[in-house]
Amino acid sequence: MKNNILAAILIILLLGVSCKEKSKTKKVDNHQAKEVSKKIPSLDLVWQTDSLLTTCEAVLYDKKLDVIYVANINNAPWEKDNNGFISIIDTKGNILELKWVEGLSGPKGMGVFNGKLYVNDIDRIVEIDIKSQKIINSYSVEGKPQLNDITISPEGIVYASGSNSNSIYVLENKTINILKMDKDGRLNGLLHQKEALFFADSGSQCFGIYDFKTNSSKILTEGVGHGDGVVRLKNGNFIVSNWKGQIFYLDATNWGKTLLLDTRENGIYAADIDYIPETQMLLVPTFFHNRVMSYKLNL
Repeated sequence: MKNNILAAILIILLLGVSCKEKSKTKKVDNHQAKEVSKKIPSLDLVWQTDSLLTTCEAVLYDKKLDVIYVANINNAPWEKDNNGFISIIDTKGNILELKWVEGLSGPKGMGVFNGKLYVNDIDRIVEIDIKSQKIINSYSVEGKPQLNDITISPEGIVYASGSNSNSIYVLENKTINILKMDKDGRLNGLLHQKEALFFADSGSQCFGIYDFKTNSSKILTEGVGHGDGVVRLKNGNFIVSNWKGQIFYLDATNWGKTLLLDTRENGIYAADIDYIPETQMLLVPTFFHNRVMSYKLNL
């Protein structure tokens, strides 16, 4: 009888220890899960081009041809000096053709639609036939708009930002219409999405959304510096570049921002960026640094 009582007590003690161990394990697992959920996105430099891309302002990945277009201002950003050009590089940073298309002055934002490359060139939107490598159309904008970024809708409507005019120029059926921003600023980065047009303003240093139905804008977050390029990730979040040399990750659930990169002290700028989702590569044109740099985005 005595032995039975001792055996029962021993079993109870062992069960207690087992439960405590399971409880500890559960707490550790929960802690690890929280750590994973708090993982901060980061960038790792993978490659950079040679320094022949003089004053490279914008990059654009062409998925169909698997190449990257680079808009090179070649010195003065807003002067009609006719020395700007478009380059083509591969996805490993090799320059395939330095002066693929010439005859531009201050090429900046670019967009591709139906075999055509659209490029902002100070006060005109240039249409380039990709196959023939020739400028086939040029759409002039009156005044001094300082055309900057371009984004194109799935239907082929071209939207161009005017930094000096703080306006959006809409090219449709070979005609340009103007949408004036309802807030003061210096409009730059544009990204067309289903819900509306997202923008980065380098003057007010904010990131926002423009609603076509109401012709009104809404600021989503501030403090993104001289906002330049805008890309959206598959998870719905955004990456915005500050021309001065910063890259921000924006969480679309609460519009909080994380600084991914800051190269200002090294004099390396971050102009109109693009992103290759298949390889998670962020392409950064460095303006006066004369290179395109590619970073792996770790999420």
